[in-house]
Amino acid sequence: HAKCSHIRKLQQPSVFERIMDDFCKTHGSTSAWSQDWADGSGRYAAEHWVHSHPDTEPCDLYGGHYVAAYNLDEPAKDGTWLPQLQVGIRWPLEMYSHEHWPLTPTKMVEWARWRCLEWHTIYEKLPTDFNKWRFEEALLKMANVSLDAVGCSI
Repeated sequence: HAKCSHIRKLQQPSVFERIMDDFCKTHGSTSAWSQDWADGSGRYAAEHWVHSHPDTEPCDLYGGHYVAAYNLDEPAKDGTWLPQLQVGIRWPLEMYSHEHWPLTPTKMVEWARWRCLEWHTIYEKLPTDFNKWRFEEALLKMANVSLDAVGCSI
């Protein structure tokens, strides 16, 4: 669960949708997908808000084989799964590729660049530990480039 210290760092929820809409209007041409649901704008800003800060510590609660979208495995379908907290993102980022958000090498570079631009623009900082986000690993494996090469220097 999110701690109060994390929530205090976030933009106010009452203005976050406008902030994301403005950000997407200004930088939308650089987005990997240019879709509200993927970029965290419009009505999707509310879903994006809690993990929008660069200090967010991503975590995964699901220990099964479900990755993304509606391709649920049996425990997820029947509600028998039990939370198993793991700090960081469970799967390598390329495992989250889907027909609606394909993580090709080009898209991976665009996505990493987009998130860094978003963090820098909205919060004026970048994550201090990119390993939790697994961007460096994915960029090196998929596109043979570093975070520095896509403009994510700390």
